[in-house]
This record gives sequence, C-alpha cells and structure tokens, in this order.
Amino acid sequence: MPGRLIANILFVCIGNICRSPFAEGLFTEVVAQKGLKGLTADSAGLLALSGNSATYQAQRVAAEYGVDIAEHKAKSVSKDLVAWSDLILVMEKSHEDSLLNAFPEAAGKVLLIRHFARFGSRRRGIADPYGFEYDAYRFCFLDIQDSVSGLLEYLSGRAMSFDPIQVTCYEGYKAKESPRSFVWAGRTFGITKIVDRWYEGSPDERSETMDYFKVQADDGGTYIIRYNRLFDSWAVLVPSP
Repeated sequence: MPGRLIANILFVCIGNICRSPFAEGLFTEVVAQKGLKGLTADSAGLLALSGNSATYQAQRVAAEYGVDIAEHKAKSVSKDLVAWSDLILVMEKSHEDSLLNAFPEAAGKVLLIRHFARFGSRRRGIADPYGFEYDAYRFCFLDIQDSVSGLLEYLSGRAMSFDPIQVTCYEGYKAKESPRSFVWAGRTFGITKIVDRWYEGSPDERSETMDYFKVQADDGGTYIIRYNRLFDSWAVLVPSP
C-alpha cells in the first residue's frame, strides 16, 4: 500500500456470523465514540450464506458490551470489497491463504487481526465460537476487542502526526536503503543530508518495523520521515502547530 492511508478496513472470517461481525461492530462503535474521521469498516465471510443474521449468542455477547449487531446480514467476500479495502484483517492464517488464492489482487493488504493485539501472541488465530456456548463467544469477543483496540490506537496515532509521502530512494545492497527526495503536498523536496537514522520494532518481516530518517532538505528545513516495512509506505512527521 505505497503512500496510502488506511481508511477502509474489511474484517473476514468464514460465515460472517460471529467473529467478523464482532470486529466490524466494535470498530464502528469505538470510531463513533471517539469521533474519529475517515475510518470505515465492513465484514464478510469466505463461505458466507448471504442474508444470515449473526448468531443469537454473538448478538447477546456483543449487546452486553454495548455493540449492536442485531441488524447484521452476512455476505461473501467479493472483488468489489477487496478493491474497496485498504486493509483486510482475517481471523486465522488459513483465511489469509484462502483469500489470496481466490483474490490474488489482495496481496500486500491482508493480515491476521491479532497483528494489532496489545496482549499475548500476535501470531495465533482467533478461535471460532460457532457451535459452542456463551463462554466461548465471550472469550472470542474479548480477544477481538483487544485486537481492534490496538488497531485503532495504531490508526489514530498515525493519522494525528504523520502525512503520507512519495519517496525516491537510492537502492544499494537492499531496497529502500537511503531516501533521496520526497513529494509532500504536491511539492518535491530534495534531500541534501541524512542527519540521523534509527528503527523501531522487530526485525521479523511480518512485524511492524519502522525505519526513521532525520533529513535536511533543499528548502533549508529538517524533517523526520519514516518507512513502514510492513505496508511498504512512507510518511513525514507533521510539525506541531
């Protein structure tokens, strides 16, 4: 997703009657509560039966946490939904594999929802509560709540302080090695000096690792730009007013 902000998020499970409605409902509720702008969620299933309601237990648990999914109607993942999405979050690794087999154009924007989890492993999936009792649904909801909370922290934090930019790099022994210029708000800035560079995150390529560069530009200004390896995107720190 080079140079692109994440605005449209698609949550995907199998039947679109438990897990993905939980995620969509939670995301939508918190966005409204916090007054976050420009963020929209939808959900779909890999094997959904169109028009099915969320299960009774799913509706019950969601309502107990202030999330209304009573009007939810299941639908299948489609080419239009994939094209609309900036980020697609699945519940299990097998969902990612199935989705990419059916929609190869989704490559580069599919992740496990627990990639954004604040607690516990980010590599495991979220178990399907379908066919189980209340406690399984409640645990599933809380698991998804943790992931959605982390996702919104990531999205709101980035939106408040960084703008997307296009960057031209020198690529030596590895890609994106050294930025040479960037385009921001329709203007091109030549980089005259890299003052400093550092990174944060895990070197694991599936983790969110940020490469930061403090640079001087040909307009005389000093800027901090960062490269998000996971999403292959650049951004510039917006100065405080």
